[in-house]
Amino acid sequence: MRLAIDTSGAEQAMVVLDGHRLLAAEDWVRSRDDAPVLARLDALVKRAGGRPDDLDGVAAARGPGSFTGLRVGLSLAAGLAYARHVPLHLVDSLLILARRATGDAATVALRDAGRSEVYAWRAGEPARRMATDELAPWLPSSARIIVEPAGMLATWSSGHAHLEIPPGGRRALSAALLDSAIWTFESQKPLRYDEVQALYVQPAAAEERRRKAP
Repeated sequence: MRLAIDTSGAEQAMVVLDGHRLLAAEDWVRSRDDAPVLARLDALVKRAGGRPDDLDGVAAARGPGSFTGLRVGLSLAAGLAYARHVPLHLVDSLLILARRATGDAATVALRDAGRSEVYAWRAGEPARRMATDELAPWLPSSARIIVEPAGMLATWSSGHAHLEIPPGGRRALSAALLDSAIWTFESQKPLRYDEVQALYVQPAAAEERRRKAP
């Protein structure tokens, strides 16, 4: 039994799987009234027919994403893996986002980074951070583009807006997380706990908050 969690964005999800088989999943939208993630984990694993002690692998989204969301998800994942001496994996959040497209995965995934910047990924290349006014010449003329928040491509590059996958063409985050977790557990080497590093939407601000955190 393995766990995967993505708390990097406003929409969040957690799945419990056994091999390629989904045992339980939960999707939620981040809010101030959220139930603690650990409580969600306990309830989800129970629904899957097990206990947290039964987990033999953990994967978590590494960002780009918000400081608070990533800190919660990565701390939980690293703590579980360390306490139970099980493998720990990280997944790029933009790859999870690309897999939210129905049918074939998106070939371009974009996430708002604030301050007129965007995190951008396209198939076959590593993710990068760029100014929104640099986006238009970088985008392919033919692509399946998924954007978070949905609808922002019209603001960033109006000439490519017709290529954005609409909200109705997206799967639940948990479905994309499941696919990403299966691929990660099967093809990627686990990390040491001291190798866990988040990719924050605003790195400088996140680093300042990290230094001030208790």
